[in-house]
Amino acid sequence: MNSQMADTALQELRTALNEEDALMKRGIFTDADTGREYFTGYAYETLYDWDQYFESIVQIYMGWPSTYIKNGVTIFLDHQQPSGLISRSVPSNEYHGPEHVKPFLSQIAILVARFYGETDWILNDHTFPRLQAYIDYWLHKMDGNGDGLSEWMSAPHTGMDNQHERAGYWLDRFSEGVDLNCYLVRECRAFAQLASRYGNEALAAEYVAAADARAQRIRELLWDEVDGFFYDGNARFGEAFKSPKAGWGAMNTANERLIRVKSVAAFTTLWAGVATQQQAHRMVVEHLLNPREFWTPYPIAALAKSERWYSRDHMPADMGCGWRAQTWIPTNYMVYRGLRSYGYREIASVLAHYTHALVKGAGNREYYDAETGEGLGLDPFWGWSLLAHFLPYEEQTDRDITALD
Repeated sequence: MNSQMADTALQELRTALNEEDALMKRGIFTDADTGREYFTGYAYETLYDWDQYFESIVQIYMGWPSTYIKNGVTIFLDHQQPSGLISRSVPSNEYHGPEHVKPFLSQIAILVARFYGETDWILNDHTFPRLQAYIDYWLHKMDGNGDGLSEWMSAPHTGMDNQHERAGYWLDRFSEGVDLNCYLVRECRAFAQLASRYGNEALAAEYVAAADARAQRIRELLWDEVDGFFYDGNARFGEAFKSPKAGWGAMNTANERLIRVKSVAAFTTLWAGVATQQQAHRMVVEHLLNPREFWTPYPIAALAKSERWYSRDHMPADMGCGWRAQTWIPTNYMVYRGLRSYGYREIASVLAHYTHALVKGAGNREYYDAETGEGLGLDPFWGWSLLAHFLPYEEQTDRDITALD
């Protein structure tokens, strides 16, 4: 499809989504500390980290101005502590406070540079050093054992709130998340592009090298050749410790280098271009398309059905939203993009169809039941779930808005 036809298709889609556009306007709020307006999908006004990246894509497709996207990034940077730490939500709280903002800010800045042509807001002597400090906090201060992989502080920190079996509870910090480290690969590549635009080619080369090294560590340390799957790493490997939490502590012993819980998080290795072609093949054929694991009636389940924690109901110790027998649009979207980049275009098209049909059928909801397709969580929801409406457009135009090349 040529660019003129693509523009026409997008304009027609925007017109068709006028109700969603009106819904989104309910998500514009003002940060009390900075006075900046921002957009969030949450009626309770919280600005979250990775949500903001996917919400930025929705705003771009909807034809919104760049203001709320830029302000969202700037608000986080304005709340940075001298150490480089930025709490993962605004406003923050005692639980989110020690948990560093997920590594998506540079990727958002690249979206703004590419689709609005605006860089001065981020490439200046006030903001750019803060952006580098935030990335360096992830790369160095959150790599507690120095093995080249960073750690989540808890399951809520991952964004997959109740996947405690792989990432623990508040301040546990034992999970070298495969998702986290894939996000960091992409974030380093995005920051390198910004550094190049800033005129610092040496710095750009440094972060390209950091991305390459981290991708290699993921392949070396988090891949299980027997299972054909990427797992999170156990940062406490080799240490003697006991978990105070029943259920996951017995599994994550000091003798286990990998946390053998199959989560949708593993497929970020496709989106980040980390997996080899052979690894990607095994991930897709043996696990993604396996109806006993991730390919549920309404795919893709957040947790494999083969896991004993797979449940449509909250368990007594669960926190936050359901990331077990539930389907989320942003993870479907990342998998969709990863499938296409590895050449699994037909499977990606099937996933796009299922995802779009799910949202059209159940409405704009926060997440969905992977077994029944029922809409769950916030109702209505005007955040990242709206991505599903644009999958047919991406199919038509062969457009990858998330590409970093």
